[in-house]
Amino acid sequence: MRPGVGVFGPACIQRTRRSWEVAVDCDRRKIWISYRCIGSGNTALAAERGGAAFLLAISAGRLRNMGAPSIACMLPIFDARTLTDGFAREELLAQCGVPILLGVNVWGPRFDPVAEADSIRHAGFAGAVNFPSCMHFSRPMQQILARAGRGIEIEVEQLRAAQDAGLTSMFYCATRTQARLAADAGLDHICLNLGWNVGGALGHRRRATIEEVATVAREIGRLVKRINPDTRFLLEGGPIATAEDLGRILALAPIDGYVGGSTFDRMPLEVSVADQVDAFRQASKRRAALDNESAGLVSWSQRFGFVGRSKAHLDFLRRLRTMAGASDAVLLLAEPGLGPMPVLQALSGLADPARAQGMLHVDVAGEDFPARARSILFGHPDTLAKRRPALADSEVGLLVIHAPHRLPGATQRRLARALRDGVFRAPGTRRTLPVAPRVVLVCDIPVMAGRVEEDLLGAGLEADLVTHMAGWTLRVPPLRERIDDLMAIVSARAADSLSTSMDRSFFSFAAIQCLQAHLWPGNEAELRSVLGALAGPLRSEPVQPAELLPLLRQKSGADGNVRTEKDRIVDALWRHGFNRTRAAQALGMSRKTLYNKIKRFGLSG
Repeated sequence: MRPGVGVFGPACIQRTRRSWEVAVDCDRRKIWISYRCIGSGNTALAAERGGAAFLLAISAGRLRNMGAPSIACMLPIFDARTLTDGFAREELLAQCGVPILLGVNVWGPRFDPVAEADSIRHAGFAGAVNFPSCMHFSRPMQQILARAGRGIEIEVEQLRAAQDAGLTSMFYCATRTQARLAADAGLDHICLNLGWNVGGALGHRRRATIEEVATVAREIGRLVKRINPDTRFLLEGGPIATAEDLGRILALAPIDGYVGGSTFDRMPLEVSVADQVDAFRQASKRRAALDNESAGLVSWSQRFGFVGRSKAHLDFLRRLRTMAGASDAVLLLAEPGLGPMPVLQALSGLADPARAQGMLHVDVAGEDFPARARSILFGHPDTLAKRRPALADSEVGLLVIHAPHRLPGATQRRLARALRDGVFRAPGTRRTLPVAPRVVLVCDIPVMAGRVEEDLLGAGLEADLVTHMAGWTLRVPPLRERIDDLMAIVSARAADSLSTSMDRSFFSFAAIQCLQAHLWPGNEAELRSVLGALAGPLRSEPVQPAELLPLLRQKSGADGNVRTEKDRIVDALWRHGFNRTRAAQALGMSRKTLYNKIKRFGLSG
C-alpha cells in the first residue's frame, strides 16, 4: 500500500456530498492536484509537513519500504488488502490530518462492490483507488481476468460504488480505451499510468521521452475532458523522476495533477520528503499565471531591477507606476537596507524620459552642516551668480533629498512652501525662482503601515511637510511584508551579485522555513550579507538550518527577530485577506494542515 500525497494550487477541500470533494476556490482559477505515494507513517507525516494534501494507501509503497521494488505488488507474495489495511489504519488514519484514499482490488473469491465501499467509508477513508490493478498485466492476461469477472470493468464498477457511497475515487489506467471507460462512468479522477518510475537503484530504464509522454497525455486528456469535463486528469510514473521533469510536462500538456510514488519514498535518499513535496508543489504554482494587468506590471518593474509578485509588492508597483507618470513631489519611505535606486529610476525614467539622466542627490545626513544642504537647495547670496539653486536648476530632472527630517525646522517649512507654491525667493534678492526639477524626499525611517503620519512626525519631519506630502507618500514594503517573494529575491540577487545559482533546491525545506520565519530587520542588505556568507564551493547537499541560523542571529543579535509559527500563520492570513487557501500556499502547507494549526493556536475565534 503506498500512501500518496496531494498538493493543491488555488483549491480547497470541503466536506460536501462526497467526503473530501475537491472544490475550486472563489477566484475560480483552474485547480491543480497532486497525489504523492509513500510507504510508512513516518514518511507520510514528513510529506504532510511539506505541504501534502492527499495520501494514497497502496501496496507498492509498503513493499518498497520493505526493500522490494514497486513491481513486487503484482506478485503472489502477500494479500494486498491484508498488507495495506493494517498499515493504513494504524500508521496513517491514526496520525495524519490529510485525507487518505485506500487501494482496493477486485481479485478476491468473494467480491461485493457496495459492501466494499461501505467498509471503506465506515473505516474513515476519504475514498478509493484501484490498486493493484489488472492494467499492469499484459493484454491477454487482462482479457482472461475480464472473462472471469475480475477485469478493468469491475474495477470501474467498484470505484463507481465508492462514489455512490459518498467517497472520492481515483482510477488508474494505461490505455485510451481504459480512460474512456472511466470517463463514461463519471469517475472523479483518472490517472494515466506511464509505467513504473525510472531512476534510483531499483528504477526502470527510461523507455519514453518527456515529449513523447506529453503527446500521449495531451491526446488522452482531451478525450477524457470531451466525455466528462468535470473529471480531473492526472499522470503518474514513467520518465517523470524530478520536479523539473514535471515542469516540462506541464509546459506541454495541460494536465490537472500528478501522482508520485518512488519519487517520494525510494529515490530521495539524502533529500527529505518535505523537500521533494515542496519542489513538486512549486511546479504546480508556476502554472498559475498572473492576470494581464499584474503581468504587465511585473514586466514594467523588471526594467528597474524589481523582483517579485506578492500582493504587497504588486500594490506598491501600481502606486509607483501611477506616480511615475506625474510630476509632483514624492515622499519615499524606504527602511534601512532597502535601496531607493530602483524607485528613483522608475520615477525619473517615466515622469519625463527626456530628463531621465539628470538626477541630483542631496544627502542631508552626509553634509557637514545643515546650512550647507540649505544653500545647495535654495542657493546662497555669495554663490548665486555662479551657481543656480538646485530647486531652480532646469538641467536637473530629479532632485533627490535624502534624510529631509534632519534639516532644521525652518528649512523644512520653507521647502514645504516652495513645493506647495511652485516658486521660492532667492536668498538675498527679491527675485522669485520657479521650482524646476521634480523633487523626491527619501526617508529611511521605519514606518508602520497605517501610522505613517505619526511615525514621520515622531522622527522629526515638520508637520507642514508631512501635510503637504499626504497623498504623495510612497512606502516601499519591507522584506518582512514580502515573504512570498523571498525565494525569488534570493535567486535574483545571487545571480546578480554572486554570479551563482541559489534557487529553492539550494536550500532544504527546513532552511527555507527558517528564512521565512526571520523578520529581516536589515531587509535586502541583510539578505545580501547572508547570501555572501553561503556562497562558496559546490555543495553536495542543500543548506540546512544548522548552517543558516548562526548567520541570521549574527545580524539580529536576539531571537526577537524570529517569528514563531503562530506569528507566521497570523501574518500570512493578514497578507492574503484571511483566504486560507492562499495563506496555506504561501506557507508551504496544505489547507487542512493550516486549518489544524489555526485550531491548535486558538486563532479560529
